[in-house]
Amino acid sequence: MKRTLLLSIFTILFAGAAMASADSAAVHKKRDPMAIFNGDGMYFKDSTWKIGGFLGFNISQTALYQWSPGGSNNLSMLFAGNFYAQYKKKKVSWVTNLDMKYGMVANGLIREQSLAQRNLQKNIDVLQFNTNLGYDITDHLYFSGKLGFISQFSPTYDYSQTDTAGGKFKRYVVSKFAAPAVVTLGPGFTWKPKDYFTMFFTPIEGKITFVSGALKDTAKSDPNSSYYSGVDPTRFGLNAGTTYSAALGAEIDILFQKDIVKNINWKSHLNVFISYYNNNYNATMPFYNDSANLMTTTTISTATEHIPVVTWDNDLVFKLYKFLTATLSTRFVYQYNAVTPVDKIHNSTGAKGPDGLTDVDKNGAPILTYNKLQIFEQFGVGLSFKF
Repeated sequence: MKRTLLLSIFTILFAGAAMASADSAAVHKKRDPMAIFNGDGMYFKDSTWKIGGFLGFNISQTALYQWSPGGSNNLSMLFAGNFYAQYKKKKVSWVTNLDMKYGMVANGLIREQSLAQRNLQKNIDVLQFNTNLGYDITDHLYFSGKLGFISQFSPTYDYSQTDTAGGKFKRYVVSKFAAPAVVTLGPGFTWKPKDYFTMFFTPIEGKITFVSGALKDTAKSDPNSSYYSGVDPTRFGLNAGTTYSAALGAEIDILFQKDIVKNINWKSHLNVFISYYNNNYNATMPFYNDSANLMTTTTISTATEHIPVVTWDNDLVFKLYKFLTATLSTRFVYQYNAVTPVDKIHNSTGAKGPDGLTDVDKNGAPILTYNKLQIFEQFGVGLSFKF
């Protein structure tokens, strides 16, 4: 199933690349100087610099009052932004992108901190920066170097715990800015047959995953314990007690963004990293024993570090009227040794147990598993501004 999905992804994107290369138009045409935003970026002076971007905000809401069929109030919102800067002069090109997504959702009534299980909680938080400096080899091929950074804006909390004295509610941190943070750097080649299609490949790239403020103790009876503020590095493929993991491997990074039909823009970003070597690779993983209905741990081969890490983002923006748009956003992530929640359905009987389970505690009896495809999807209507 996973191989079929990945093969389908590559087939779609490389088919788009083939169609792009068939178009013989120039990659970067000279434009007259522009002093205003017109929705297609803004050029400066002799058109060597171009900047542009997109800002969008979507919201959806449901309210119920004395509703006999049942249900739950809910409120969700998503902010998305993209900014880019492009430089092109003679044989030198330089492209920088900043992508941001921040979404929140609340189910039930929004109340005080003591009932935070019903408060607004994050459902996506992405901060991603890429810059690529290249030198022409041919009209559409560049020798280039790429620097990338990805993390998040704010802490993400687990609200399921009531393990302080007297069962009082206490949240703990699952992730936060720079925990994790991924930095990549490497030389390679960039193929850009059209403005809307770019593919970067490097046969050798350095990748460092940081988890700052990693979990140091599990003294949950102490409100000041790092149990509540520290981040468990095993969630992100690192060994327990470590704060970073350094890897060396190959990367393919593909970006496509174009109005595919009138008033519909598709942005697709696929990143694949294959590790040759990875220190601090977490090979001890939680394992759900379905027949015994309990969690154990299992040791996986360190050879699994060579299984590709895949991230695929898609945004379809439908322009409805001027600044009014509908947006469909998806994010697919596959990392073999990343920890993901269990949906407890008995494989033999089909009987369903508690759904969406998380840790009992960070180092105690984790009700988590690994080797799963992670999926985020959200559709909403809201305001947007393209410049």
